[in-house]
Amino acid sequence: MKRVAWIIVGAIVTAGLGYASYWVYLEVQQQVRGTLISGFGIFVGVMGVFAMLGVAHIVFRQAERLLRKRGVSLADAGD
Repeated sequence: MKRVAWIIVGAIVTAGLGYASYWVYLEVQQQVRGTLISGFGIFVGVMGVFAMLGVAHIVFRQAERLLRKRGVSLADAGD
């Protein structure tokens, strides 16, 4: 049952990151319109998404450290 719960949590987090990435992409495109870097087109939005995913990676790494400090291993959590 734990494994199913972790799969559901993973699906929710993945959907949330996908939505956040799309929002960041649209927001960056809107914010750079009319500026010097607007000539790069879609590249600027993609770089904004990668920046957001970099921040998400840092947050997940900190969460993993916190769980490991409490004695919960993410590899063993699904068993």
